[in-house]
Amino acid sequence: AGVGKIGRIGGAGTGSAGGAIEAFISVWATTVESETITIPCQNVGTFNAVIDWGDGTPTSTITTYNDADLAHVYADIGEHTISITGVFPNIYMFGDAANAAKLKKVLNLGTVGWTTLQNGFRGCTNLIEFTVGSTDTSALTNVSVMFSFCTGLTSLDLSALNTSSVTDMSFMFYSCTGLTSLDVSNFNTSSVDTMKEMFYRCSNLTNLDLSSFVTTSVTDMSAFLYQCTALTSVDVSSFNTSS
Repeated sequence: AGVGKIGRIGGAGTGSAGGAIEAFISVWATTVESETITIPCQNVGTFNAVIDWGDGTPTSTITTYNDADLAHVYADIGEHTISITGVFPNIYMFGDAANAAKLKKVLNLGTVGWTTLQNGFRGCTNLIEFTVGSTDTSALTNVSVMFSFCTGLTSLDLSALNTSSVTDMSFMFYSCTGLTSLDVSNFNTSSVDTMKEMFYRCSNLTNLDLSSFVTTSVTDMSAFLYQCTALTSVDVSSFNTSS
């Protein structure tokens, strides 16, 4: 299977360039034979998606957040590229450390109708690559705890992430201690009301461009940059803290 085969599917678009429907593409790893990978989700939004597990087995059709077909047994050890098309509004790693540890890469978020990424990649300690790619996140409202404890990430470019509808960015990068480069320079924060502990313990970041941040609606910024001990440059002079 793989990226070239189902990464882009012709037809009516949902927001990506050229009107194509883009798959959510990720790479997961198994370490023993006949190991199960489960993609955890929460009960938010409507599911109507097809999963290609990347190992030549039949695809799975997903219609609920706890669909039995969100779990797949891999015969072989190694990395597996999983592609999801259709409507897949969230991924939710909270409370699932075993599967979180199996996620290695996100190659494309895709146009799958994301509505929340709360706890989306929390605790994915072996996640070493994250590419937003071709996506439509205009309906995304919650990114709280999205990358918390993603200690394997060293560089993260989120400049293509549409955050115009997001209201909650709390704990978004909490304890991302491996990050040395983080691009949030295009973030639209006009709807955000909480940024509590957003960059808490991003202890290896030296620079952070927050010039796009609009904080008029923000009511909580407690511990916003707490323990960001390596920061040498950060300008918050334009922040409106009236709320």
